[in-house]
Amino acid sequence: MKKQLEKISGSRRDMLKKATAMAGIFATSGIVGNVQAKTQSTNLNSSKIEPDYLPTPKQVPASEGVLPLSGGAGLYYWDTGGNGPAVVLSHPGRGSALTWPYQQPVFAKAGFRTIAYSRRGYYGSPAGSKEDTGNYADDLNALVEHLGVDKFHILGLAAGGFAVSDYVVSYPEKLLSMTIVCSLFGLWDKNIDERLDFILPKSFGDLPPEFKELGPSYRWAHPEGVKEWIEMEKKSKGDGVRHGQKAKSNITWEKIRAANVPTFFIAGGADLYQPPSMMRAAARELPHSETLVVPEAGHAVQWEQPETFNRSVLEFFRKHS
Repeated sequence: MKKQLEKISGSRRDMLKKATAMAGIFATSGIVGNVQAKTQSTNLNSSKIEPDYLPTPKQVPASEGVLPLSGGAGLYYWDTGGNGPAVVLSHPGRGSALTWPYQQPVFAKAGFRTIAYSRRGYYGSPAGSKEDTGNYADDLNALVEHLGVDKFHILGLAAGGFAVSDYVVSYPEKLLSMTIVCSLFGLWDKNIDERLDFILPKSFGDLPPEFKELGPSYRWAHPEGVKEWIEMEKKSKGDGVRHGQKAKSNITWEKIRAANVPTFFIAGGADLYQPPSMMRAAARELPHSETLVVPEAGHAVQWEQPETFNRSVLEFFRKHS
């Protein structure tokens, strides 16, 4: 009986040891979990996830002008000049040559001759006659010839990508590279365009421009930047007279691939128009292209996160200059 009691007591002692050990493991796991949670919380609070608001930087000296076109139209432009490789910036539908205050001094100081222009009917550019609207590629080609630019990098944001694609298939020999930002070229792709219609409600066009163009993180964190963007967008409208414009060429993926121009796609992680999945679908059509998704940025990546945008774009330009 005594031995049996000792055996039972021994079993209880073993159980107690195991229970104590398990309790220690659970307690330790709880401490480790809490430490990890605290570390993660600290990192989230102290990391540079939220980009600092950057006020509009001082612009470098640039020449300005209006290139006369047929039918009373014209193209306003600014040009930083210099002997470095040339870069031409093609603006979005909610912009103009005024769209690039965060790029103008940075690109110029990096050694690039930086040029921006307003398409017909936008800031500083007379719309001209509605019977003679010209086309994207020939307008831009007239400008670069006027400025004496032989070869250049081209960058198009949103609707500015339409002019880029038209130029790429019309004058590919004049391009060093192309960068497409939050845009899908303006070509008809049944798969992509039908999905675009699917993700945007019919009432989308009635929403305020800043809601559609700027990501929610930027609007929440930087109301001062939103106000500056709204002012830029209003000035970019010019006198409001536009007659629309078409491409010079029939744009297809086959023609863009045949142009063999180094390509960089940039998408905003919070872009309502062209989300990253849509931009990746376009990038797959050009197997040797490069892509970048900027987290939390909306349709105006160059405005919301200019440091990331400028650094990435300049690195791409340098590789292909």
